[in-house]
Amino acid sequence: MGDSDFMAEGNQVPLDLGKMMHIVRQESERMNLRSFSAEGESAFTLALALCAAVKKVFYEKSGTTFSSEPRLEKKFVTQFVQRMRMDAMEKFNATTVFSVIEFASSQENLEKQKYLITMVVYLEQKFLPEFLRLLQYPYIDSDDEEEVKDGCGTLANLIAGQYKKEVAVLGYKDVTMSPFESYINTFADGVGIPNGATEKFEISFDVEDTKRMVVEMITLAMLPKLTTPK
Repeated sequence: MGDSDFMAEGNQVPLDLGKMMHIVRQESERMNLRSFSAEGESAFTLALALCAAVKKVFYEKSGTTFSSEPRLEKKFVTQFVQRMRMDAMEKFNATTVFSVIEFASSQENLEKQKYLITMVVYLEQKFLPEFLRLLQYPYIDSDDEEEVKDGCGTLANLIAGQYKKEVAVLGYKDVTMSPFESYINTFADGVGIPNGATEKFEISFDVEDTKRMVVEMITLAMLPKLTTPK
């Protein structure tokens, strides 16, 4: 399923919330999201908002659009002592850089690791400089691990900042985001995720018909609501 059915021209935020929620209900049933959590439909809505955030970042920064609609899949989390094991090379079968950002309801809860959402952005290390060039950032050396990790973190920050705005549009309270942490291929300790989360959404993005970026979202969809969107 692509989100083109409810996205406005130019990758804007959803305009017809009623139509969007109809698609959410249909796709939630197809993907059996009732087993994902008691708030399965909301979790899927949050994943669609993440799709919108990524598309908007690239469109607004450079006018870039992806060569196909994002592919969204539900997968199991590989657990490691209440954290998620990381094997980034399974995304591209090549050296992969990834950045992690967690969201919580407050700075205090962020420090207590009481996460609401964990977001992970993955890119092939060799392709990252080209991805940043699309966003009009200065060239980085793909062989310099620190430059690569900082570059991936910069991209993750952009996406996370836009994601906060998309979530607010859906009527959720503002969330606090952590600084990014970036790694190459794996991180032995695993990354922090919402307590009790066992499944995740994986979203793949294509450039010139080739998968070039993967963004994961792990949540139990327990975000506090501020208002009911109209």
